[in-house]
Amino acid sequence: MEWVSPVSTALGAVIGVGSTLVTDRLRWRRDRAGQSLDVRRQMYGDYTAALSRIRTALNECAQTGVPARERPQRVRELFLAPGAYEIRHQMAIVAPREVVDAARSAFLVLRDTRDLLAEGVDGAEGPVAGSPAYRELEGRFDVALAELRAVMRQDLGAADSITRR
Repeated sequence: MEWVSPVSTALGAVIGVGSTLVTDRLRWRRDRAGQSLDVRRQMYGDYTAALSRIRTALNECAQTGVPARERPQRVRELFLAPGAYEIRHQMAIVAPREVVDAARSAFLVLRDTRDLLAEGVDGAEGPVAGSPAYRELEGRFDVALAELRAVMRQDLGAADSITRR
């Protein structure tokens, strides 16, 4: 009978330590998942902001009409300045495949817009903004950006966007 008391004390200690370890492990997992979500949320915001800055810069260039000899360099500078390339490469490491694919699609439309602006429309010197090719790219970008935002929101567990078309 003298052994019952020490055994029950040891068993209680094992249960107590075990439950503490399990609780700490679960808390660590929850904290880590929250940190991962915060990182992705910040990166998604940075990326969509960079795309917006590129689009605005390219749109201003399309409306003003840069001289043909200056155009390729100027358009390239405008395209690279916001840092979307860098953020996209970071996203490829931490974001799910759906987000990476949608991010690439939106980026490619802006790259096509950059190329159109660099080359000009039919060799014309003036603004490109009114051309059918430019308007088509603007429409494609709107669709790609809406899709990108939708998959980002889904990944973050957010409700459907009220801005979705």
